[in-house]
Amino acid sequence: MAWDCRPAALTAVCVSLACLALLLCLLDSPGEYSITQQVFVSKRSYSYSYQLSTDQDIKSPKIKSGPVPTPDLVRAAGYPAETYHATTADGYILALHRIPQGKDGNETGKLTGAVCYLQHGLMCSSADWVIPTPEKGLGFILADAGCDVWMGNFRGNTYSSNHTTLDPGDSGGEFWQFSWDEMAQYDIPAQIEKILEVTGREKLFYIGHSMGTTTFLAMHHYRQDVAKKIQLGNLLAPVATVGHSYYPVLEFLNFYDVGYPQNHTIGGTIWKLLGHGEFAPHNWILDLIAKSEEYICEDLPGKLSVYCKAIYETAIFLDGGFDYDEFNTSLIEPILSHSPAGTSKFVVGQYLQEFKKKKFQGYDWLDKEKNAAHHEGPIPEYNLSSVTTPVAMYWGDNDWYTARQDIDFLLQGLPNILPGMKHEVEFENWSHLDFLWGIDADKLVYRFVMDNIEKCLKNNC
Repeated sequence: MAWDCRPAALTAVCVSLACLALLLCLLDSPGEYSITQQVFVSKRSYSYSYQLSTDQDIKSPKIKSGPVPTPDLVRAAGYPAETYHATTADGYILALHRIPQGKDGNETGKLTGAVCYLQHGLMCSSADWVIPTPEKGLGFILADAGCDVWMGNFRGNTYSSNHTTLDPGDSGGEFWQFSWDEMAQYDIPAQIEKILEVTGREKLFYIGHSMGTTTFLAMHHYRQDVAKKIQLGNLLAPVATVGHSYYPVLEFLNFYDVGYPQNHTIGGTIWKLLGHGEFAPHNWILDLIAKSEEYICEDLPGKLSVYCKAIYETAIFLDGGFDYDEFNTSLIEPILSHSPAGTSKFVVGQYLQEFKKKKFQGYDWLDKEKNAAHHEGPIPEYNLSSVTTPVAMYWGDNDWYTARQDIDFLLQGLPNILPGMKHEVEFENWSHLDFLWGIDADKLVYRFVMDNIEKCLKNNC
């Protein structure tokens, strides 16, 4: 299959649209208010009602506006849903959404007995896995096959902007001083340990998309003890190094050296424009954009409606590659209602540094004291040889984040990719987000994920 780059004209258009979308995301600053025991929650476009108990469990938010919460999406589709919270070693409180069984309570499915932990990518949330219909959403498909499904949320997103002492409402405060190093070191281990505590199991199956694979790989640098509790890691659109990516926004920002900003330069100015810490929170502007597709495009006659939807599709495709054949336009509104879900600007900065250095490395805070505080030593360079967990890889040829050279870096460097578990999607235009919302994701990707989990259930990988 061919590995195709975008022409220069398309890159220019993409950069312009992406920068416009970025500015829109930054226009609205979230309000905030504190709740009991010094745990804080960011208000954003929602009206929350939280109450913290002594064991730090938090009730689900009551939402008057904004996107439908993940548990409600699950229940609306006819499935049971539960919410749990895991507190990390550095005090972040992360929401876990669970589908304990399939719609029909099937206890004889091919994956019965498996506990599956799904972890989202950059600026996303647990909703990613259940936005499509039950026939197409991976969270639903796994539940119907017998899995006990858990969908995690990284620190700083819509569901995990909570902390035992820090205030997420301060967009430039200490709460937002994290990169994906901390997600690897603290978030994944905390969520895995919570899942195993609740289920009483000793091991689980990991399924990560994009940054959910980056952090999975890096976690092995910090927590080999937790890595041993993963029976199989399924890596969808795997990202370690991004140095050969042809994602236009990365190219644009790297041109001005935004990952290593200097004062009084274009790169330094752009870095400041990205905010003080909090990056791309979901807000009322995004809600308005999402609803505008539903109320504007649907009422236009004939081809005008198609062209209108194409504008929204293009905005979504900016995040990882164009694939009109595999995109279900009925998902435009729910996707834009949930994404972006927020993160820290330093998470984005870490990928920018990787793009420039062409290394799989920790974040350079460009400050000796900050580096010492975050890394407790030199800036780590993550070695794939430490990833001893059995893994399966799934990648597409039209994924702007995963160029062939970066995929080869993983294929050659990972020591325990199981036999028969290297899956190059058999569709040449398969892009980054198709792994979540592609029309044929169930046939081209998920059936292999399920087959691989089943093999490990039977043979104890």
